[in-house]
Amino acid sequence: MSNNARTAAEQHDIIGYKSSEKEFTRTDDAGAKWFFEKTNLGLFIHFGISAAGDDIDISWGMMDNPDRRAKGNGILTPREYWTLAEKFDPKHFEPKKWLSAAKDAGFTYAVFTAKHHDGFAMWPSDVGDFSTKSYMGGRDLVGEYVTACRATGLKVGLYYSPPDWRLDRKYMSFMSGSHSEKYPDRPYEDIDHKPIASLPEMTEEHKKARCEYFNAQVRELLTRYGQIDLLWFDGTLPSLDGAITIYDIRKLQPHIIVNDRLWGVGDYCSRFECKLPTEKPSAAWETSQIWHVGGGWSYVKNADKYRAPEITLHQYEVAKEFGGNLLLNIAPDGDGVVPQAYYSALQRLKEDIASLGK
Repeated sequence: MSNNARTAAEQHDIIGYKSSEKEFTRTDDAGAKWFFEKTNLGLFIHFGISAAGDDIDISWGMMDNPDRRAKGNGILTPREYWTLAEKFDPKHFEPKKWLSAAKDAGFTYAVFTAKHHDGFAMWPSDVGDFSTKSYMGGRDLVGEYVTACRATGLKVGLYYSPPDWRLDRKYMSFMSGSHSEKYPDRPYEDIDHKPIASLPEMTEEHKKARCEYFNAQVRELLTRYGQIDLLWFDGTLPSLDGAITIYDIRKLQPHIIVNDRLWGVGDYCSRFECKLPTEKPSAAWETSQIWHVGGGWSYVKNADKYRAPEITLHQYEVAKEFGGNLLLNIAPDGDGVVPQAYYSALQRLKEDIASLGK
């Protein structure tokens, strides 16, 4: 297992992602067939307020972690991290430029982080006080991304994190793996990374409020921007009682495809994060891979360097052999700029895939 795959497994434990084999009816909508009938290339874009920091990964950069500290990765306390919203001002965020290049290289869809675990909404949400509505003068980065997808012909995917560490800060530890079986000696830590003896039990009132917050924001995303082709949840809620269901989502967006990370079931399996299957999965699937070099999904040290083309081509070949989709992650910097290495990597991947048919 690679370092990225091990990290992903630990992160899944924290955000509550588990797969389930329970009965579920997957979409059979004609408008969703594109995802299931061939191997698609997708562009994953991790972008948020962390880009305004110095070598700070999105959300995970506020989680204390001795292993990351030993590697020299940037870490802020949650209190410090959330102030990055005041600095975040991507003046050169021009998604049409890099989405157009992806389309030209044969990509079919894109997925953009509308809200990550840090809780910051990249659109002017009417819910809560931690979105571009309260910062950046109400600029709508999600809207700009959606418009660019439509202009370039890419399917529109939105990533949304049900876990919200800002809202749940009173009830969670900001030390990675606190008191777990693997790390029994790691203490609970508060938003200043100070040890605390125990965590309070989450109240039913808070669980209900979290569910209402989640429902309202998801409905905003599904009703403000026209057709949304894919919804990429990452983790679950403290309680799913009263949460919007995939059937509710389909009423709002009949053609939509939804992954399996909120309820444990979905239209396809998205558990192959930073790893590849060794045999053909039994259902539709997708692998998400970090295309750039570095220790995080968003813009961190070495995010302007990309992995060897042989690695990416192998990932594509496995996806094609086993009938899956390949979602490659990139990371704009604090100004919203994607490095030149991205365009070089795109061109090489386009050429390598073309050579497979010769």
